[in-house]
Amino acid sequence: MLLLTDDEVRACLPMDQLVDALRDGYRIEADGGVQLPDRVNLAARPGFFRLMPAVVGGADVMGFKVFNQVSAGGVQYLIGLYDEGSGELLAQLDGAYLTAARTGAATGVAAGLLGPRGPVEVGLIGSGLEAETNLAGTCAALDVTSVAVFSPHPERRERFARRMTERLGIPVVPVDTAEQAASAAVVVVATNTGMGTGRVALRGKWLSPGATVLSIGSTMPELRELDVEVMDRARLVVSDAPEQARGESGDLIAADEAGALSGKLRSLAELAAPTAHRAPREHPADIAVYKSVGTALQDLIAARLVYEHARTAGTGIDVDLLRVKKPAGS
Repeated sequence: MLLLTDDEVRACLPMDQLVDALRDGYRIEADGGVQLPDRVNLAARPGFFRLMPAVVGGADVMGFKVFNQVSAGGVQYLIGLYDEGSGELLAQLDGAYLTAARTGAATGVAAGLLGPRGPVEVGLIGSGLEAETNLAGTCAALDVTSVAVFSPHPERRERFARRMTERLGIPVVPVDTAEQAASAAVVVVATNTGMGTGRVALRGKWLSPGATVLSIGSTMPELRELDVEVMDRARLVVSDAPEQARGESGDLIAADEAGALSGKLRSLAELAAPTAHRAPREHPADIAVYKSVGTALQDLIAARLVYEHARTAGTGIDVDLLRVKKPAGS
């Protein structure tokens, strides 16, 4: 078994390869090759404990991610990766950065399926790690020429703009309002408005006709990112786990209660299927929304990519659990 730290995972997870790997993973899911039960959420003081298992037959892996929102330090996200055929435990990984990266890569898959062809400007709301990985995933899938980024903290958005301009090689420009960022053809929303505050980061009235909205927060009923008008204006709403999102995402719960989701919600796997032929939009002015809640499919596909890179690079620590010696006197 290979043990990999968060820093080692970061070094083994190129975004362009991860987007490609996840696109293949969704094709496997569309073909029925993935067993993906609902994740288990258990209350814990003062947060929660979550278990996310999956078997990805087409990729020959199985495993789990566990996550707690209790610990202020240590490993919050742990991923166990198994070989499906042999049952061998291949690796255990710190999944902190991996979770952010696989979320960004899934956004990249959605951007490639829903976003416009040709050069495009992106508006970004958020300036944290999730904003960074989701912008990187979007840029891996689309021909992004420039980015307008908004964060309510001027110093953070300015630092983010400088860092990502250098990393991506395109202009990333800080703007003063979320509405300015929301006027772009592709709008990425990756921010935290606060548990139970009811605040939203994006309003539907700000969107241009034909916009693509890529939204990754609001993974609990008490969290919001989008107002109901975003969903109401949308012709198509796509999720990585539609039924789970419908029950867990505050954005979709509010839209459902307002009747704004009727007949619109489809799965990312359905759009990624090799046999998919129906155009996501019927008219160029139609708005499309991607709402992510995260799945173990994403975690295991990313973990397999990390494992392959780590074995090639000689990264990590090999541990044989069957031969670990017990301490003297135990």
